[in-house]
Amino acid sequence: MADPDVTGLEKLNHQQQQSIFALLSEPSIAAAAKKAGVGERTLHRWMRQELFGQAYRDARREAFAQAIGLTQRSAAAAVATLLRIMHDPKARDSSRVSAATNVLKFARESIELDDLAERIVKLEHAVSEEQQ
Repeated sequence: MADPDVTGLEKLNHQQQQSIFALLSEPSIAAAAKKAGVGERTLHRWMRQELFGQAYRDARREAFAQAIGLTQRSAAAAVATLLRIMHDPKARDSSRVSAATNVLKFARESIELDDLAERIVKLEHAVSEEQQ
């Protein structure tokens, strides 16, 4: 049985781990292979292997989750910037319109997400009642 505390990345050799880090930071597979010190064909072969492929997908998912967390932490500042530009009479009209459009877009999307969340809760409740 696999050890749940050992990630796929930890099961790879050092060069494979470095290749995954390079894949996350370089714009192409060729550049990643060069940075990791492996041949491009080797990297392509590893990417087709289940363990390496899963470790790479997990690492990408983790990197993306960190990026999303950063955007969430910056959301209030972003909205404040949009509102400042929107209300700034000295800002160009095109900038003010763009800021106002984005504020409206985000407000609408927020309402839509809230509505969807409410519908999901109601559906889950209905399914739960049917199963009882």
